[in-house]
Amino acid sequence: MGARIAHTLVGAPRATTSRRATSNQRRYSSANQAMHWVTALCMFAILPLAWVMTNAKHGTQFDEALFNWHKTLGIIVLLVTLVRVIWRFVDGPPPYPEIVAAWDRRLAHAAYWLFFAALIWMPVTGYLSSIYGAHPPSLFNLLPTPQAVAPDKAMAGLFTQLHNAGQWAIYALIALHLSAVAFHLIWGHTGVLGRMLPANAAEPAAREP
Repeated sequence: MGARIAHTLVGAPRATTSRRATSNQRRYSSANQAMHWVTALCMFAILPLAWVMTNAKHGTQFDEALFNWHKTLGIIVLLVTLVRVIWRFVDGPPPYPEIVAAWDRRLAHAAYWLFFAALIWMPVTGYLSSIYGAHPPSLFNLLPTPQAVAPDKAMAGLFTQLHNAGQWAIYALIALHLSAVAFHLIWGHTGVLGRMLPANAAEPAAREP
């Protein structure tokens, strides 16, 4: 009985402190969070689709459907990214917790804009490769899009090479992003992850510097 009372008396302030820290944490707006997570979901669908479709038997309906879904998701990522770039100037990010070092903030800022550049580069080069190769996207594998330019094998080859080269930047940026999240969450305890989570998320705010 005494142990239960002691546990309650000791545990209650911790829970209260955790809830207070979470509620006081500065976060991205709901619109920014929604666009971030839509982009993340699309990217984690696009990558496996790319690996499967490039190894599937070509010229089949299954192969065509994979390519069309890959292209559709890429176009969604492009549109969302363009909105995010514009929206950032209207609804900027919240300030970093004071504990986050200046070099860490600069690195995050650079990675942020590199990510945006890559998320524009990949759909644009992929689309140009597709239409120059006479394979315009069929959105959701249902809605055909027009053949906007005359087919050109040389241009298709060029944009295919640019698209394939860009994938390595995507892999590197995703690895960097996930590594940074893991570092801040597990070792840094900076509260950075909570900036991109809903207000009732479990991660507490940053510890005091």
